[in-house]
This record gives sequence, C-alpha cells and structure tokens, in this order.
Amino acid sequence: MNSSNDLSILKDFSIDAVKKDKDFVRRFEEGVGSLKSLFFEIYGRNESIQAFFSDLLKTVVSAYINRDQDLRKRDLDKLKQGHWFLSNDLAAMSLYVDRFCGSISKMEKKLSYFDQLGVNFLHLMPLFQSPPGESDGGYAVSDFRKVDERFGTLEELLSLRKKMHKNGMHLMLDIVLNHTSHRHEWAEKAKAGDKFYQDYFYMYENRWIPNEYELAMPEIFPESSPGNFTWSEDCQKWVMTVFHNYQWDLNYRNPHVL
Repeated sequence: MNSSNDLSILKDFSIDAVKKDKDFVRRFEEGVGSLKSLFFEIYGRNESIQAFFSDLLKTVVSAYINRDQDLRKRDLDKLKQGHWFLSNDLAAMSLYVDRFCGSISKMEKKLSYFDQLGVNFLHLMPLFQSPPGESDGGYAVSDFRKVDERFGTLEELLSLRKKMHKNGMHLMLDIVLNHTSHRHEWAEKAKAGDKFYQDYFYMYENRWIPNEYELAMPEIFPESSPGNFTWSEDCQKWVMTVFHNYQWDLNYRNPHVL
C-alpha cells in the first residue's frame, strides 16, 4: 500500500506533470496522503481495500480530465485566493428554483435582480429527478444524472452555470448523499433480489437487528413516518428508512457505495 503506487495512477491517465497538468498534479500529491488516511480510517487497512482506494483515485483523475476548461481556470483562480469561501465579499442566497421563479431557464433572467441585492452566491435546493408524490422536496432522488423535468433540463442548468460564472457569481447545488429514492436504479435492483445491490443499503431478514437500532435511533417524522425501518414486499426484507419509507438509507460501510 505504498503511496508511490497511488501516484502511478497519474501515469495511467497520461497526465502531463511538467506543463499542462502540473497544478492538478501538485494538488493531487498534496492531498492524496490525507485522503488515504481518512479512507483507511473508515474501511481498515488490507490489500482488498487498497483496490477500492485506487478506484477512488481513478475517479478523481477522470473527473479532472473531463472537467471543462472554464472550470479548471476557476479552480486555479480559487487556489490563488486561498480560503476563498471565507471571504467577506460573498453574499449567498439559498432557494428552491420552482418556488422562486418556476424553472431553471427563468433563473437566468433573474441574475440582474441578484446583482441588485448584492447576492453573488446561489445555493439551489435539490433539483435532480425524484418521483412525484415521493420526492420529499427533491431529497428522494431516483436519478442523480438527470434534472427533474419540473425544473428544466441539464443543458439549461449548465447554461445557467456558465452565465453565472461569466457574471462573477458562484453556484452550489444541494446533492443528497445519505439516501436514494426506492425508485433509484440501485434500489430497484435490490428489490429484484440482487445481493450486490442489497448491500448498498441496510437490509435485514427479520426485526432483531432493526429492533436493536430502534432503541437508540430518534424518529425524524414520528407522526407521518414512524420508525426507522420499512418492510419491502419486493425483496422480503426490512430496509433502513430514517426519513420516509420511500427513502432508502445508503450503507457507507460498503466501499462500493462511496
């Protein structure tokens, strides 16, 4: 589990450490040690876990390679500023797109309004695909790669991002990482009996372990969604559902999930 093996991943992707990609390589080298320490603190130290860590690094490098050039430039600008996110020049607003103006496409026309308010940082609440009637305000995501048609399209979101950046604004999206909708691809496969994907969630064949959990777990919505587990008729198992019965909690003890 030598760190030199971690850095060799850069060669696998033909990263130019001397010229074109030197800034990324520097950040990668500076951060890989801390990332590795945290990763193994969670998952333990053995050769099988090293393979998962290598996959994580490959994901990081792939994300950099596929990152738009304008975003790479912003990365470098932020790096020069240091802790840019602590700046007193930032004034943020958090909002639901549909409640504010109806759709993503209409948001572009509101940018001058934010400028008048002095707002230069927008935090958009969840807007990825979620089932009607079971969305929990967008927090029960069924597809993290699609913008919900109620808000618009991914292309419109990218257009908004580019316009905001051109105007010197920052865009932040609310990404839901602790659970998925029971209509998500992983959950559907788990319902169909796929053991690999059942391990993506907390699933139990009887109430013994769920009952032990319930002794210490608070109820988030005791009136509308009592308890923290829901019986799935599809796979004949109890599933951890801390918020609502249609939101299946992800099992991060499984490194595949990360």
